[in-house]
Amino acid sequence: LGVYSSFLEIDLFSHHYFLILITLFYRLYYTTCFLGLTMPIFGETPSPYDETVEKVTAETCTTENWTLILDICDRVIADQNKGAKLCLLSVKKRLNHRDPHVVLLALSLLDSLWSNCGIAFRREVSSREFSQELSFKATHSNRSVGEKTRSIIKKWSENECKQDASLGLIETLYKNLLAEGYSFETDSLSKTSSANSDPNAVRSAEEEEALVLAITKSLQETSIRDDRVSSVYPPVTSAPAHSSTPKPERDVRALYDFEAAEDNELTFSAGDIITVTDDSDLNWWRGRSHRGEGLFPASFVTSNLLPQESEPLVKEKALSLAVSVARIDKSVLEECLRVLEDCDPTGERPDPPELADLEQRSLAQAPLIDARLAEIDRQHNALAQVDIAIRDVLSMYDRAVQQAQYQVPVQQPATQPMFRYQAPEVTALPTVSSGVQWATAPAENIPM
Repeated sequence: LGVYSSFLEIDLFSHHYFLILITLFYRLYYTTCFLGLTMPIFGETPSPYDETVEKVTAETCTTENWTLILDICDRVIADQNKGAKLCLLSVKKRLNHRDPHVVLLALSLLDSLWSNCGIAFRREVSSREFSQELSFKATHSNRSVGEKTRSIIKKWSENECKQDASLGLIETLYKNLLAEGYSFETDSLSKTSSANSDPNAVRSAEEEEALVLAITKSLQETSIRDDRVSSVYPPVTSAPAHSSTPKPERDVRALYDFEAAEDNELTFSAGDIITVTDDSDLNWWRGRSHRGEGLFPASFVTSNLLPQESEPLVKEKALSLAVSVARIDKSVLEECLRVLEDCDPTGERPDPPELADLEQRSLAQAPLIDARLAEIDRQHNALAQVDIAIRDVLSMYDRAVQQAQYQVPVQQPATQPMFRYQAPEVTALPTVSSGVQWATAPAENIPM
């Protein structure tokens, strides 16, 4: 027992010590992640490209260092397949950095490597593992990081991926992002496109200077015009001296209502008769009516003094009259079709005079035909519902009949009289020679 308890204490101590080591390890790991450092985890070996990639994507870099980026591309091309895999490992570490600026620089480096390092590097990027990394960056990261990731995915998919079927995972990722509704334009691209699409946008200093000069000249011309006394109406001048007789007055009828906006204008309503006193101007005439005297637009009046109903109103009245006395007449429809077939589509031969009446009578039947068809549809639907109900009842009846036929009733066997054997009672057994006497028992208690 003592030996077992000592082993138990040692085992508990080892387990407690192991938990302490695990806790310290994870604290160290999260501390390094918080500080933006990298460390090999579970046997991950560092890449020979780590130092150069970290230098290109350092937090202190304000822009891309294209000299170092091109040096990395040349180095990857020289190392071939091994270089592509190791360099992508270093880039992936920087893509997982907590600083978005570092991640953006890493994306620029990745795009340059994709464009310059050939098919070997592109296939490494198009692997399933790295495609998942790109998908996460495009959907679950910082806004600027996500926009840039989606933009380079779009560029790759529209260019290199269409030429090489082995890069299908990148194209599939692009299609999935499109289907999910993600945008593939960055803020800079959208601002540039909006500026280019604006026709009033100034794109150069020369254009801005020319615009300022044009505005100045326009303002000067406006001030000159304001100095002159002008009016929107033509000046009313007296008749020339050599005019022997004044122009005769004539009456016109107002087509529309006109409300005077100035003191020298004439207000009238549709149908009023106006006496024209001066029609020298094509647009504004002078006249008088029972409301007074003034100017009015010439397009608002007509020389036809007889009030005529507008053509749409005439058609509407004719149609309403036809509808009021319309009924469904098959012969009218057939006659209208026959006349339409005989008409000349070229227009050289005029249409028959009875065609207009037949068309009106046929069109008047349209509401009645629609109502009749709707009534027939309602009746058909009601009959269909009744048919379904009858079929359901018949089906239930058939099932009930089948269940009654196949259900075998349990018949009780015919009862027969039960006869019980009555053994004669034995009062006593014969006495044996040993002097032992057997007890008597009724025969009914003996098991059969």
